[in-house]
Amino acid sequence: MSLQNRVDPFGNIFRTSARGMMMGNRGGALHNADREIVRRYKSRRWIACVLEFRGRHRIVMSPNRYTELFFLDEAVAFAAGHRPCAECRRERYNAFKGAWKRVHGQDELPLADDMDLELHPTRIANGKRSHMKRP
Repeated sequence: MSLQNRVDPFGNIFRTSARGMMMGNRGGALHNADREIVRRYKSRRWIACVLEFRGRHRIVMSPNRYTELFFLDEAVAFAAGHRPCAECRRERYNAFKGAWKRVHGQDELPLADDMDLELHPTRIANGKRSHMKRP
């Protein structure tokens, strides 16, 4: 049976055998010892990563480790409220910061924490994602 670790554009975590092109997390372990999702997020640090980086390998949903989440592609990760990882996706992260600076009319590039502080309330508004209108 497939693990419940795929994310749709509305930020919902669901179960499917479909593979994603990106991985990410929501700041910590969302799963229990039985590898079942027990919370929507652990912190406001919601990131989207590449599937392979520097030869690192992980066992998905390892005990006491962050929950690996998978997205169809970058557009789904963004729609779900995740931003690019500053480590494995540095170029996309820098582009994201540059776009943020322009849109917000800031003089300086934002820090990750500043972006996450602003993004997080909309991710969890009323227990639902609010970046997109539901069909």
